[in-house]
Amino acid sequence: MPPPEPRGLLLDIGGVVHNTGVRLVGQLAEREPAMWPVIEEIGGIGSDRDELWQRMLRRQVSEREYWAQRAAEFGAAVGETWDTRAMMRRFYELPEQEWLCAATVELMVDTKAAGLRLGALTNDMTAFHGPGWVEQQEHLKLFDVIVDASLTGVMKPDPRAFRQGAEALGLPAEQIVFLDDMPWNVEAGRRAGLAAVLVPWDDPGPAIDTARNLLGLPPRR
Repeated sequence: MPPPEPRGLLLDIGGVVHNTGVRLVGQLAEREPAMWPVIEEIGGIGSDRDELWQRMLRRQVSEREYWAQRAAEFGAAVGETWDTRAMMRRFYELPEQEWLCAATVELMVDTKAAGLRLGALTNDMTAFHGPGWVEQQEHLKLFDVIVDASLTGVMKPDPRAFRQGAEALGLPAEQIVFLDDMPWNVEAGRRAGLAAVLVPWDDPGPAIDTARNLLGLPPRR
């Protein structure tokens, strides 16, 4: 028998709905030039020369640990004391078009218009931004459900996180398309039965097109 037709979309937030911090660091540095020497010493955020990033990809440090260290370094460079939330606050003081992925929001709107279920499965949104910021974001109100490991305590790629996402959507895993920018989360999503698609931080368009095709939505406008 053919696989069941997808009836829901589950999205990571950072790197999928919001532009990745890798990109936002450079955009903030345009306004805070004191950050550039740190970026140059690192060898470029998220690059092959960024040893801490490479350690994260090898799962030797967590994403939270990566961004906590970078926040401390960039804060010191501009003469301030930053934790991750303070750095994120500076990122998201940038104009919305610099941090919100318009193509993903369009996908979200079209998913809802098609009568499909729409959910978020995120590890860090409340931890990075705080509950007040989350509640103020109009685009986040498009979601039928948000499953946030900051609140549940179960982080991707733990298989339980994907079960929580599917249960919140009210759909079996095989009827859900899942987008994430971290390869280990995509692999775990596939093992959990979701149609999981990797979203490269430097070119998300093809992944969004794949999701549209899987969901039977029209092409991007």
